Amino acid sequence: MKVGLITTTVNTPTVLALYRKFGPDVHFFVAGDYKTPVEAVEFCAQLGNCQFYSPQDQKDLGYASSELIGWNNDSRRNIALLEAVKWGAEIIVSVDDDMIPNHYGFFNYIEMALEQPFSGLCLGESGHWFNPSLLTVPPVRSRGIPIDIDLHINYSVAVDAKIGVMQGIILGIPDADAIAAITARPFIHSATDILRNGFVAVPDCLTVFNSQLTAFRRELAPAFAQFYKWQGRNTDIFASLIMRRLMQSMGLYTYYGPPMGFHARRPRPLLNDLKSEMYGLEHIVEFSEAINFEFDTASSLVEKLEEMYASLNLLVWWHEDNTHAAMAFLEDIETFL
Repeated sequence: MKVGLITTTVNTPTVLALYRKFGPDVHFFVAGDYKTPVEAVEFCAQLGNCQFYSPQDQKDLGYASSELIGWNNDSRRNIALLEAVKWGAEIIVSVDDDMIPNHYGFFNYIEMALEQPFSGLCLGESGHWFNPSLLTVPPVRSRGIPIDIDLHINYSVAVDAKIGVMQGIILGIPDADAIAAITARPFIHSATDILRNGFVAVPDCLTVFNSQLTAFRRELAPAFAQFYKWQGRNTDIFASLIMRRLMQSMGLYTYYGPPMGFHARRPRPLLNDLKSEMYGLEHIVEFSEAINFEFDTASSLVEKLEEMYASLNLLVWWHEDNTHAAMAFLEDIETFL
């Protein structure tokens, strides 16, 4: 299958050398930003099969959503996503530029999970929140999981489950919320056997995944768009809830498990992270409820997304410019599907 890796960076993305070693045939799409050093261009060129997009390159592409999503934020990844879909990627792998893959079989794990039906453990309970990071060592609360709600971790089985999205195991600095990062400074040194062996989440439970070490099917790409300008550090969390709602209507599952990556996050001002996450902490439950309605079975995936954004536009705290950017992105990507 054609595999495309997408990322955005304000650094020289040296970690891509290891991804190239593990995936010689994987095509890389790297969206730069105004703060990205010029050395990044030459570095990507030396990797081969790696397309770097400078800010001017991105403007020249003419995407309607490009200026709307803004600059100097993680949403530039959207441009890499559009280019990967235009190229014909059947599997899209999203990673951060500080996520170090730790196994030669990194891409093999991903292709296997998304190509072959999964039979095994299924966790979560319909209609209830589930925290997959309870299964790391030590356990943490994933960014995006509500802080004042009961969590459920019921056990069941899945047989021949078709995977739509897979979230890899993140070691090192976890993708915990800022409250956990400030109070506990967690460092993930291992994963439980449950997580090492992989599991799927109940399709209609409430849970999240991030964009740091994630892979998904091409047909779900329109739902992966992220809008940091209005959502702060909740962009991939909101996108994951949207994707999971769509996957529920498509009979697709979310997988958690191998491959692993080591998150080598640099020191950062955690209070700023907390401020950037407050929007999600305050509204994540209402967001999940606003998109939880029945679709017209004849609707296309893009039409379902348009309906979801229209419903979000009714929320008093939702910025209508976010919806304008999302609709523009859907127009951009629909021409490639």
